[in-house]
Amino acid sequence: MIDVARSDLIERLQGGARPRNAYRRTDDYAILAIIRTVTDVRPAYGCRRVTAISNWTWCATGEPLLNHKDGFRLMR
Repeated sequence: MIDVARSDLIERLQGGARPRNAYRRTDDYAILAIIRTVTDVRPAYGCRRVTAISNWTWCATGEPLLNHKDGFRLMR
């Protein structure tokens, strides 16, 4: 009747929005530092290309490959 979704109304009454993207893996900060160095040099590159370039550095340390979905999540 008042054009408000029931789920939105319940969420507002319970105390506001929940925090988004609160989950961080332990390696995320190390990978994020590598991604930032790549994007500082090449700001126009997309998430897949930045992930591929950062994988060269990341895998040189003996760590497993980072897939494009994780690269997108970190660049977001």
